[in-house]
Amino acid sequence: MNSIDNSDCHNLPILDTELLSAFVAVVENGGFTAAARQLHKTQSTISQRIRTLEERIGVSLLHRTSRQLSLTPDGETFLVYARRLLQLQREAISSLGHGDREGVIRFGLPENYAEAWLPRLLDRFAQRHPRVRPHIHCRMSSELIEALEGGELDLALTVRHANHGNGEALGAETLVWAAHRDFRQDPKAALPLALFPDHCPYRQRALDSLTRQGRRWSLQYTSQSPTGLRMAVNQRNAVTVVDRRTLPADWRILDETDGLPPLPPAQLELHRSPSCQHPAGDDLIDLLRDLLAAELQPADAGRHL
Repeated sequence: MNSIDNSDCHNLPILDTELLSAFVAVVENGGFTAAARQLHKTQSTISQRIRTLEERIGVSLLHRTSRQLSLTPDGETFLVYARRLLQLQREAISSLGHGDREGVIRFGLPENYAEAWLPRLLDRFAQRHPRVRPHIHCRMSSELIEALEGGELDLALTVRHANHGNGEALGAETLVWAAHRDFRQDPKAALPLALFPDHCPYRQRALDSLTRQGRRWSLQYTSQSPTGLRMAVNQRNAVTVVDRRTLPADWRILDETDGLPPLPPAQLELHRSPSCQHPAGDDLIDLLRDLLAAELQPADAGRHL
């Protein structure tokens, strides 16, 4: 029997988790500073890890200029494998019987989506991982991204701002104008609005659509909570923006026949911190994908709007 020559295997570069996580974090965050915040390291540490990784594999992975950072062709290829290697590491740990070990998964999502999906999601997750404690953070999408980059979250479900998302697209929510069924609009007056605060993508879509139409509007109520907006709309003197799927029974949809422009859908994205290596995180992501796939439009539906 011929012996197998393992000399080539011994000469392969070592690709440890810290190097791979740094590379993935830099790409997903669009730079070294944000990656450093997410991984709780200094920027110089992240830069050194990228240099070490490039030296070990013998290729340049990133184009760096004073204004932007982009992947080289080799970097684009290697990114696929880096993500797979990190995934395989989590699967390997899980396969050794540690999948039910204790731990914490820090998961963030907007409050309106927490109301719609979180009870079912947590119930299914608890059945698989009874010893893992989810820590839930309900904030606006922009705040969730900042928290993820700052190392405060492991996973975040967010609404894409404009077309600048960099997370995994999960689907689209149909957005509609809505008011209490007893609301009566004065066609000569500015449209009274009840909306989330600045930096909310729902608010951005609403005001952009009205501006393009040339429609006058007046912001009457602002609330960071869906409950606060519902209370304002139930006063019967304001219009808001909601997911069609969650329209309250005593509200009605306003559309072109009411003089309001159509709204582009809300694109939902999932963001994961490269530092999140607990195998239960993969299960939570899979459960979330399955839950949303059954209720949402395909990702990027209606993006041309």
